[in-house]
Amino acid sequence: MKKEIILKDDKLEEIKRAGGNIARFLSISPSFEERHVNIGEGYESEGDIRKDVVALIKASKGKSVNIRSFSETSMKSSRFVYGKRLEDINEIMEILKENCSEGKYSIVNETIDVNDGGVSGVLLNNIIEFAPNDTPRCVEKPGSCRMERGMGLHMLETVYGFYPATDMPQNYRTEFSLHPSREGLLGENTVVWEFEEFPAEKMEVRMEWPNRFSKFIGDKAFGLIVADYLGFNVPKTTVIARNVPPFTFGKDTGLNETWIRTAPIVKEPGKYFTGDRWQDPFELMAQEEGKGEKDINIASILSQKAVEALYSGGAIVGNSEKEDLIESVKGKGDDFMTGKYEEEISKEASVALKAEMERLRAFAPLLGNVSIEWVYDGKQIWIVQLNQIRDASDGHTIVKGKASRYEKFDVLLGLEALREKIRDIEKGTGIELVGEVGISSHFGDLLRQAQVPSFIKRKK
Repeated sequence: MKKEIILKDDKLEEIKRAGGNIARFLSISPSFEERHVNIGEGYESEGDIRKDVVALIKASKGKSVNIRSFSETSMKSSRFVYGKRLEDINEIMEILKENCSEGKYSIVNETIDVNDGGVSGVLLNNIIEFAPNDTPRCVEKPGSCRMERGMGLHMLETVYGFYPATDMPQNYRTEFSLHPSREGLLGENTVVWEFEEFPAEKMEVRMEWPNRFSKFIGDKAFGLIVADYLGFNVPKTTVIARNVPPFTFGKDTGLNETWIRTAPIVKEPGKYFTGDRWQDPFELMAQEEGKGEKDINIASILSQKAVEALYSGGAIVGNSEKEDLIESVKGKGDDFMTGKYEEEISKEASVALKAEMERLRAFAPLLGNVSIEWVYDGKQIWIVQLNQIRDASDGHTIVKGKASRYEKFDVLLGLEALREKIRDIEKGTGIELVGEVGISSHFGDLLRQAQVPSFIKRKK
């Protein structure tokens, strides 16, 4: 039996009837007749295409429209015209007539700004993919954020403060966009653009970051939201971001003190400020920008509830407990992360940390290899940073690989000196770190990020 063809504009009408929010639009047949007119409540079309296009432009928030064309044999737009305004009405009418002469249907829809701080993407089965400052076709480009459906919807709800109104069954491929301001025919924050039924099938999900969305809100913020969704203890965090209004997630720590941290666009180990007391976040952002190589380097500032740090440190989750790497110090972990490393941990802290790492290991198919920064308050482990890494490390090796030779680097020279060393090192040359520093410290982070073959030789 031949499958019934549902035209693109009929799908939009179906979404509307089901209560979904769509962009205002009108559609035209190849015979230059109106098929659907959805301009707003109370608007009655008289069948005059030009008049209805003018009304659509005036009703739209951006006072402009886009034009798409399709045929019965191909629902994909063969022509896309963006951002035509009232003064372009004659051009718009000519485009519509040209589409008709080619046997094409046309959809004229209001322009909705995708550079408004929101995201666009696609939902299908157990997967969601999305990116900021783009259309749903972002999934055809590198760098879109790909997540398990529940986690991705939680991420978006956390950042934007509302749950995406995408109620299609999981076996439907749904194109959507989210907006900080209300948009579309119903004046809501979620706009549905298209849907198509597919067989229900669980798909493999392996998320990767940095991606376009993690860069949008800041690498640290992204990792902590993931940890929060998975049920780990994340200190209550307010994100003061460039691109979206402030948002909050995490759990109360029981302390009234506040830490403040910078969240760069991408992870820059040890480069930017972390403080244990409040200060002006805007002044801090302006101050820290000067440390980066680009005009904009900091995505957000994190205001985080303090944790009573009896022990703290870093850890890398291996494929088994035997492959786990745990590094710790007594008190706050600032010195550890920057290379002043004297290992110490209590039995209680060790037991609690190993339990959390076992929980993290269960999410390996989803997260891949991860490292954490952690704090133990005498009762529980708090995760203050979650990072995805390429390869797990052992007790000495930082980055596996064959090097033609290894150059020594003393950790007492500091992180910035290592950063320069990595930048200038010849291809094929590895680095031997010398000193009392943790593999999960910022020294290790820098080498993992650059994928320079490297290992540690401790002085003691």
